[in-house]
Amino acid sequence: MANQTVKAAQEAVGKAEQFDISPISIAAAVIYIVTQLSDYKKALKDVSSATGVEEGTIRNSFKDLYPHISKIVPSWYAPEEDLRHFCCP
Repeated sequence: MANQTVKAAQEAVGKAEQFDISPISIAAAVIYIVTQLSDYKKALKDVSSATGVEEGTIRNSFKDLYPHISKIVPSWYAPEEDLRHFCCP
C-alpha cells in the first residue's frame, strides 16, 4: 500500500474503534475500504489472506461500518462524493 493509504487506514481504524466490533475485523474492513478508494485496489480475498480475517467477517464489518463511512475515512483521503458511490463487497 502507498504511504498515504497506510496513513488513511491508521486514521480510519482509530475513528472506527468506537464501534462494538473486533479490532482485527475493523482493521481488515478499513484496509479493504481504503484500498478500494486508492489506485492500488486489493481484492477482498487478498485482504482476507493478508489479515487472517475471513471474507464473510470483513463483509459483515464493512456493512456495520458503512453507515459511518464518511466519519471514518479521512476527508483528505477521499471526498464525500466518492464515499457515496462506494458499494459493499
